Amino acid sequence: MKKKNVFVLGYFGYETNQLDGQTVKTRNIYELLKNRKQEIDFDLSYFDTQIFQSNKVSVLKMFAKIWNSDILFYIAAHNNLKYFFPIVYVISKLRKVHIHYVVVGGWLAEFIETKPLHIKMLRHIKGIYPQTHDLTEELKIKYKFRNVFQLNNFRMNSNSMEITNQKVNKDNSLKLVFMARIHPMKGVDVLFIIADKLKSLSINDVRIDIYGPIYEEYKKEFEEKLKSHNLVFYKGIIQPINIQSVLKKYDLMLFPTKYYTEGFPGSILDAYISGIPVIATCWKYANEFIEHNVCGIITKFNDDDNFVNSTIMLIKSPGTIDLFKRNAIKQAQKYSGDSAWSILKENMFS
Repeated sequence: MKKKNVFVLGYFGYETNQLDGQTVKTRNIYELLKNRKQEIDFDLSYFDTQIFQSNKVSVLKMFAKIWNSDILFYIAAHNNLKYFFPIVYVISKLRKVHIHYVVVGGWLAEFIETKPLHIKMLRHIKGIYPQTHDLTEELKIKYKFRNVFQLNNFRMNSNSMEITNQKVNKDNSLKLVFMARIHPMKGVDVLFIIADKLKSLSINDVRIDIYGPIYEEYKKEFEEKLKSHNLVFYKGIIQPINIQSVLKKYDLMLFPTKYYTEGFPGSILDAYISGIPVIATCWKYANEFIEHNVCGIITKFNDDDNFVNSTIMLIKSPGTIDLFKRNAIKQAQKYSGDSAWSILKENMFS
């Protein structure tokens, strides 16, 4: 029997080593398939759509690879889905390519609401894999999709889930961490408000470390704010292989996002695996992934004061943070590569 040709199409970010939720998810899907090739023998290749930024002609190479594939893992954000997917779909029908669309974020239901052609095409592909239960159900009920399978965000290194958080800093200081794109819509400005509040309360044994790629149009403002806040520090970008070893040094992750349609942010999963709880704003799917007052705290969406005050309250209750840490490790058990593979495997070759 001829081996299947499996092709992964998505924004890997290899050209500039861009690291964010989309690139990490895309790379994880590819690594998961690569690691399971011994179990089911198939050929595997990928295409990084970031190359379009420097080489527009490469789109022809992309379409050629789709044409020669049997199974396509399509990991697309807004523009790719809007403009390229119709062409990808036509090729798939001509060549009988099975499309497995791995959804990044939680925006798909709203995005296709005014796109009847996309709705029709998506209804007839092999599989759609949202990150959240609510989005999965919305696609099934609102659009009558019968090809939707929830695929939780996951991490390849399941052994890291056995980590028990050990406080590395020997003094009584508290270390808070933010790990996401450095963008106002990710709530970065709220971190500086927290620092001002801590200073006004004469709480000086807390520091806030920030990791992530800086949005270029925000860079100057961000750097100016860093200069005027002595409790907030920018620490660069963490390579995926080092994330857990870095995060386990912290006590609490801050996630004050202003994006209402976040899916399942990888930074929250990384926090759980590393044994640290999360305080987050109530984005659309927050309650699905953060059990309030168990492995973290959920605050009102787009309410900076509520987020700041809740953070200060938690800082003043280290015993609660320690309890949340133990619960965070338990929460991480749901998100292994084995669980993700069982879902993909069931649909790939059927």
